[in-house]
Amino acid sequence: MSYKNTHQPLKAFLSVVALAALLLACSQEQNSAPQSSTMESNSAATESAPTDPTLRSIAQGELRGAVQADGSLAWRNIPYAQPPVGDLRWKLPQPPEPWTGVYEASETIQPCVQFSSSLSAGIADPDGDGIVGSEDCLYLSVYAPSDIPEGEQLPVMYWIFGGGNNSGYAGDYNGGELAQSQDVIVVTVNYRLGSLGWFYHPAILEPGASGAAASGNWSTVDTIAGLLWVQENIAAFGGDADNVTIFGESAGGGNVMSLVTSPMAEGLFHRAIVQSGGIDTTPLAEGVNYVDDDVPGHEHSSREIINKILVRDGRAPDRDSAKELQGLMSDEEIRELLYSQDAASFLQLYNPEAARNYPAPKKFMDGTVFVEQDPLDQLASGDYNQVPIILGTNRDERRIYLYAAMADLIRNDPDEYIRFAHYPSIQWKWRGVDNLARRMAPAQDAPVYAFRFDWDEQRISDAGMDMSIAIGAAHSTEMAFIFGDWDVGFIPGDALYHEATNPGRDELSAAMMSYWSNFAYTGETDRGRDGDLPVWQPWQNGEGNPKTLILDSANDGGIRMMDEEVTLESIKAQFMAETWSDPQNRCRTYLSTFGGTEAFDADEYAVLIEGGCAVR
Repeated sequence: MSYKNTHQPLKAFLSVVALAALLLACSQEQNSAPQSSTMESNSAATESAPTDPTLRSIAQGELRGAVQADGSLAWRNIPYAQPPVGDLRWKLPQPPEPWTGVYEASETIQPCVQFSSSLSAGIADPDGDGIVGSEDCLYLSVYAPSDIPEGEQLPVMYWIFGGGNNSGYAGDYNGGELAQSQDVIVVTVNYRLGSLGWFYHPAILEPGASGAAASGNWSTVDTIAGLLWVQENIAAFGGDADNVTIFGESAGGGNVMSLVTSPMAEGLFHRAIVQSGGIDTTPLAEGVNYVDDDVPGHEHSSREIINKILVRDGRAPDRDSAKELQGLMSDEEIRELLYSQDAASFLQLYNPEAARNYPAPKKFMDGTVFVEQDPLDQLASGDYNQVPIILGTNRDERRIYLYAAMADLIRNDPDEYIRFAHYPSIQWKWRGVDNLARRMAPAQDAPVYAFRFDWDEQRISDAGMDMSIAIGAAHSTEMAFIFGDWDVGFIPGDALYHEATNPGRDELSAAMMSYWSNFAYTGETDRGRDGDLPVWQPWQNGEGNPKTLILDSANDGGIRMMDEEVTLESIKAQFMAETWSDPQNRCRTYLSTFGGTEAFDADEYAVLIEGGCAVR
C-alpha cells in the first residue's frame, strides 16, 4: 500500500469499526470514574475558565493541566481506558468512563506493575517486595506549546517508552521542551508490562471470544487504544489527528514496529520513528504449550506458569504432578486460579531474583493484532502500514550494559573494552536498522531514513572513570537530545555532561529536535525545520548509495551521511580479523554478537581460540 492514500482514515470508520474491533467480546463491566479528590465542581471550573490556559473539554469531560517552567502546557495522568483490574485483567482496554466536574490532570503517571529498577527510580516500594507500580496504570499525558495560533492544528508525536517491555513508565518523560521548541503536541503513553501485558490461555477468554479479544496481546492493544484516544480528543489540545507520528526507544521502538506491522493499527498514525528497536513476534503455541508438547512452549508459557502456581501453593509436589493435576482442572477452575493471583506473587513466578527483565513470551502471532507470518517476510512483502519511517541505533549500544562490571578493563585496557562492546553494538544496528531498511526501502513508496547516534563527549566521573569510554554513544543516550531534557536516560545527566562540551551537546540536540519535528510535519527529514542542517537522505539499497545519517557534534566530524551497510557476514568478517588482548574476550564477544543468529556456528566457536573457549 502507498502511504499517500493511507493518511486519510475516515473518522466515522475509526470510531465505529476500529473501536468495535477493540471491544470485541469484552466484558461490559464498568469501573468507577476518576476519584472525586481530583475533581472540582462545575461552578469552580466556570469561574476559572476565562483565565486558565489549560482548561480543556474532551469526550470524557473537562480537565485542567499545568503551565511548566519552560512555558509549555502539560496535562498528565489522563485515563485513556478503564483500569485493567479485577475481571478486566487480561482483557482488551475498555473506553474510559466520563466524569463530572473538572479532572485535575496534574499528577505524574505512575508505573504499571514491574520489578523495581533504575527505570522506576523514585517510585515507592512500601512493602519492600521489590515490585512497584499498580495494575491501574492506563494513563497518558499531553504536552503542548504555550502559544498555538487560533485554529491551527499541530503535528502529534506519540511516545512509547522502553524498558524491555517489562519496566519503565511514561511519567519518566516530559515532552514539554520538545513541544515548546518545535511547535508539536507530544503524547506519552503507559501500557501494561510483561506477563500482565502479554498472556494467553484459553481459560481466561470470554465465551465466544475471537480476534483481538482472544489474542493475549493486551499491551499492544493498549497502545492502539491510546491512538484511538488521540483520534477522538487531541484536537482539544491543538493537535492534528490526521498527522500523528509514533516514536519510541528500545522496547518502545520495537512496539512502534509492532504498530507498523499490525493490521489493527492501520490509519491511526502517519509517520514512525524507531530508536534502538527491532522487530519480533512469537507463535501462539509458544505462549501456551507445555515445554514437552510436540510443539513445545516457552519455559514460562501460561501452562508452565500454572504448574509453578500449583507447586508453590503446595497442591502438587513437583512439575510432573502439577501437569497431571492441571490436566484434570476445568477452564473455570484455571481461570479462578489465575485471577486470584495478586500481581506481585504472579510476577515472582517468572523471576524469583527480581531482575528488571524476566523471560516471558510476548507479541503473539494471533492473526488479528499480529499476522501469522515472519515479520521480516511481512516487511519484504510490503503488506504492512506503510508510512515514512526513521530507523536508528546508537554506535555504542551495549556499553550501557557492560561498564559497571568491566571497570578494571576500562581503566587498564580501554581498547579491549571498546572492541568487546563494538561487535554486539554493530549487530544491534544490523538487527534494528539495516536488516529492516533493506527490506522496506524497495517495498514502499514512503521514504525510509536511517541514523546512527555517535555523540561521546562525557565527563570523567568522580571515581576517575572516563565516561566517554565507559558509556560513549550507548543505549538510551540519544533520548535526552531529542527531548531536550538532560536527565532522560538510564544514567542521570550530572554523571555524564560537563561545561566544556555542553555547547556542542546543545547544538546537536537542537539539530536532532529539528530533524524529528520536520519529519513529524512533512514526513521528510530534509534539512530540518529551519532548513539549515545537512541534508538527511533516504536509505537507498545498492553499494555506494546513501544509507545512514551520522549524528555527532562538530568536534567529532559533525552531522554527515555515510554509505556503509552492515550484514551479519560483514560483521563476522571484521570480527574474525580482530586481534584480542585476552583470547577469552574473543569467545565472549562471539557469543554476545552471533549467539541466537544464523551466523552462530558451533564448530567454529569450538576452535575459535587455541585450547577452546571456556565460556558458553
